[in-house]
Amino acid sequence: MSATEQTLKWVEDFVIKHALCPFAAMPFRAGRVGAVEVKAQDEEEAFYAALAQVQALLEEEPATLETTLVVFPGSLLASFETFLDFVFTFEDALSETGADELVQLAHFHPNYCFEGVVEDDPSNRTNRAPFPVVQLLRTGSVAAAVASYPDAEGIPERNIDRMQEVFGGGD
Repeated sequence: MSATEQTLKWVEDFVIKHALCPFAAMPFRAGRVGAVEVKAQDEEEAFYAALAQVQALLEEEPATLETTLVVFPGSLLASFETFLDFVFTFEDALSETGADELVQLAHFHPNYCFEGVVEDDPSNRTNRAPFPVVQLLRTGSVAAAVASYPDAEGIPERNIDRMQEVFGGGD
């Protein structure tokens, strides 16, 4: 199974199954979630490949492609700290170009650990994926989904509670 197939399986079998993102199921089941594997030799190549995916997402209609998961298998972004640096640089580039008005990021990593949270705390599982992943989300779609969802601000706390329920006190 390819890295993209494994990542899409994780979305279905973990994210959707545990309702971690209440907005994921509809576009996923409608086939509007894309996944692209980036096998870059260095961070610069990975950066430009991810930027190309922003352009590719924006060239498609939301009815065809709602969101894209950019998957980075291999060792390039295997370090969580390196991955976070990559994500922050990518967010800065989107901001500098104005693309942040159209696209926002979510990010996931096999070793994801929220700041101030111990590594084996179940809450970290909300952002743990089989591979480093940068999700490109259309800001308009996110805004519409959040506006139509009761208590969207409570989603993170509900997710933490759910992970505690499912996984108990540790990994």
